[in-house]
Amino acid sequence: MALSVIENGLAFPPLRSGSLRSQVLVLLREAILSGRLRPGDPIREAHLARALRVSQATVREALLQLEHAGLVVRTPNRSTVVTLLTPQDVQERVQLRVLLEGTAGTLAARRMSEQDFAALETRLAAIHKALETDVYLDYVSADLDFHRLIWELAGNKTLCRVLELVTVPLFAYLTIRRSRSLKNLAGKVRSHDPILQAMRSRDPEAIREAFRRHLEESYQQFDEAAGASAHAAPPDHEPQATL
Repeated sequence: MALSVIENGLAFPPLRSGSLRSQVLVLLREAILSGRLRPGDPIREAHLARALRVSQATVREALLQLEHAGLVVRTPNRSTVVTLLTPQDVQERVQLRVLLEGTAGTLAARRMSEQDFAALETRLAAIHKALETDVYLDYVSADLDFHRLIWELAGNKTLCRVLELVTVPLFAYLTIRRSRSLKNLAGKVRSHDPILQAMRSRDPEAIREAFRRHLEESYQQFDEAAGASAHAAPPDHEPQATL
């Protein structure tokens, strides 16, 4: 398949028929979550539009959705860059996740049927499969899908939207700074299992504690990366991609 090379080696497959905005959105979101686009990397609307052979308005619409998801920061008539979080930003978002996800988990557990628990177990199995196959992006997607289902099952749309805004940029930012190998993370990321167990108990305190331990322990291993200078690159940093 021929690739559209944008710049600095970053390439995308050619767009298919259908919604161009949706395709551009998916391509950019995956580039961010996979680390091909790094925090602070600029995205130039006109350049990307020419490379993908779509209108600049199409690219702008996709970037607006990414902005609403917290994955990019747009400055009107100036620039768009991939969201760059400071160590303080990371700490604050983790603290909010502990509070908000504990609440979402307790609300969801009250409403969940056996079918809902089975769906959550399927999401958990996808996380385990990604660990076994060592496919990093699959793990990230499965991890986020697991949490999103809990948010949705809580039945509070506002809470769900806030969790999206708080969590998705955090996933993207720390994903880029994680090792691309999951083998050394297997023991830690299996902390998803106690979340399911606690939710099956429907005990609010157990649920909140399971989320607290999961989130704090999961992010503890990334303190060194998150604590680095906002402009410092990790040891394996590649040249910045510019779109």
